[in-house]
Amino acid sequence: MKKQELSSFYLEALLLVAIFVAMILVLTGVFGAARAQSRQARQLTSAVTLSANAAEAAAAADSAEELAAILDEGGNVAPVPGGLEAFYRLDGSPCGPEEAELRLAVSWETEGGERPWIQIRIAIFRTDAEKPLYTLETAHLGRGATA
Repeated sequence: MKKQELSSFYLEALLLVAIFVAMILVLTGVFGAARAQSRQARQLTSAVTLSANAAEAAAAADSAEELAAILDEGGNVAPVPGGLEAFYRLDGSPCGPEEAELRLAVSWETEGGERPWIQIRIAIFRTDAEKPLYTLETAHLGRGATA
């Protein structure tokens, strides 16, 4: 009888260990998924912040060159045909293209006149992706000629 009680104890202990290991595996998967979601949320938050900052700077500028001068922080801005590109780390701090995690691309279109209509499209990309994380389109009237 004593041998029967001992083997049932070992069986219950083995079952509890198996359940404990299964719970650890499930929780590891949940925490891994949460970490991936957190990284995506951090990227999107940085993208929204950078694009909002670029939109504010674009509203203060009358040309892509003036916008580049406003956004330039230690050489992180490069002119491209029809606009500019700026490079940032994931935390939003400026950096060179070789260490950048985020790339801000601004396209600038001007429709002439005394006060030109300026259309701006801002897109934030991961440096290793072609699909933008976030895009923002805005427009404003340029200051034009002063009297």
